[in-house]
Amino acid sequence: MAIDPEGFRINDQGHVLPALLNASLAVSAAIEQRLAELSFHIAARALQLLEHGKVPAVAPNRMQAPVCLFLSHAKADLDPGRHDPVRYTAAACDDEAFPIERWFDARDIATSQDFVEAITAGIRDCSIMVAFKTDHYSARPWCRREVLEAKRLGAHILVVNALEKVEPRSFPYGGNVPVIRWNLAGQPEVEARRVIDRAVLEALRFKHNRAVLETWAEPGDLILPAPPEALTLADMIRSGTHQSCLYPDPPLGREELEVLFKLRPDVHFVTPLTRMAARIKPKIVETLCVSISESGDARRYGLSDLHLTALSDEIHLYLLLAGLKIAYGGALTGSFSQGYNFTLRLFDLVRGYSKLAEGVSAQPLTGAVLNVAPWPLRLNYGDSEWALFDGEVARYQEGPRPDLPWSDDDLFPLHGEKRNLAADNPRKRYAWARGLTAMRQSITVCSQARLVLGGKMTGFAGLVPGVIEEAWMSLNQGQPVYLAGGFGGAARAVCDLLRGYERKEFNEDWIGLNVAGYTDAVGCFPDDTTRLNLLPRIGSEIAALAGEDLGKVLKNGLDDSENRELMASTDARQIAELVLRGVGRL
Repeated sequence: MAIDPEGFRINDQGHVLPALLNASLAVSAAIEQRLAELSFHIAARALQLLEHGKVPAVAPNRMQAPVCLFLSHAKADLDPGRHDPVRYTAAACDDEAFPIERWFDARDIATSQDFVEAITAGIRDCSIMVAFKTDHYSARPWCRREVLEAKRLGAHILVVNALEKVEPRSFPYGGNVPVIRWNLAGQPEVEARRVIDRAVLEALRFKHNRAVLETWAEPGDLILPAPPEALTLADMIRSGTHQSCLYPDPPLGREELEVLFKLRPDVHFVTPLTRMAARIKPKIVETLCVSISESGDARRYGLSDLHLTALSDEIHLYLLLAGLKIAYGGALTGSFSQGYNFTLRLFDLVRGYSKLAEGVSAQPLTGAVLNVAPWPLRLNYGDSEWALFDGEVARYQEGPRPDLPWSDDDLFPLHGEKRNLAADNPRKRYAWARGLTAMRQSITVCSQARLVLGGKMTGFAGLVPGVIEEAWMSLNQGQPVYLAGGFGGAARAVCDLLRGYERKEFNEDWIGLNVAGYTDAVGCFPDDTTRLNLLPRIGSEIAALAGEDLGKVLKNGLDDSENRELMASTDARQIAELVLRGVGRL
């Protein structure tokens, strides 16, 4: 579809894109509304492309309805004396800004048409069912029947949670679907538009899931655009023709899979990437070192640390399922995002997906995580940290203590039961830099490849951003390196240097201004700076590789175009797929 004014022409109300571009920046509310409308129309047209293979032409003076919503609701909620969510959503569907066809109630059934057949036809023909979960909904037989029929027909469902007081019994088959909250204290017109926006996006996601899964399907697969549930297996038992359920990534956790295995132990539950992971048989890579931390400038690329948190979890899951062990040099305390430490999340992944690893024939997830804790960070470890290393989930290795003329007590005196580890003077920052470098050298030796993503360019304890030093070490040793630069940060800086872009952060003047105590710390041993890996030298050595084929530089099994794709991606599944593809070729 051409990205010009005609490409966004939805109806005779005007062109959405020019109206957006010409809007006054001072009117933020109007801009936000225009953006919402633009998002809706693009999603609606994309949905038409997936459903029909083309976008029908819009005739003059005629509205085209690219989306059909089935509004499932309890009649008791339609109180003429009050403004209920169902009526507001139905009214919003009739708004010219949202060209939507909706199946609302018995009034949409022809006089001679069978009621059950009409409902079935309405569900089958809709883009998505919107079920309004109110205090009355689950108690109504026809509401329950509509949900069951939607799942039987493979229709997608969005639940609108509009509970006011209590639901005596939640309908058990109304789960396993996305849920959006209706804000009872909000503006109902705004809430209705929000429901419609979400419904269209969910319908698009559902259709896209099916289209993607069809490219991965094999004989005997039951394609499920949503994760499997007990109701899915009931239909499989009745048909008896499928040996596996192929559903979208990410895969279900151990707790859900155990229930499904009990119901159908003969059925395989797979996603595209778990299937791919099962086929990857790493030949030279047993342990992959991951260099991942907060980016610092992710928002510049329209992302956040919460995105990075979810992305890193998903990437590591697929690496573990492929039988790779993960090595990581980092803290067991402190926060990565919202108080949830990165290393501890790795431990949870091993616990939560060990059953799935058995199902995809990967290596058992025993001792799958190696944590190398740097000196001096490990000086403050106690019983709670050591108890995490039981050998079943994770192994522990101490980062070496560098050769320094000062004792631990001189550098980091005790304050109560803990040492003051802050790099708040030149000697301590120098010591941190040496300790972190020793840890990074140790973990590089323990691994056969490295994945690099994110990483702060300022606010670190040593003298060099850790992600940059680690990437440089692997490049120097000829170790396979996978660079994912889509989240910015230190990983993006390395990507930019390799692609021939200049980065000011590798200039001595910039470093002196942005790294506290840098000059004094480097000057602790002016006659022996060779023990320090400093950014100007690292940057010049990486930049010297620019212009060469990235596949040859990174030695990671990917060609130049695949590496550039990896450098730009912000999609966890695409990143995982590229890394697994490269590892499988080594």
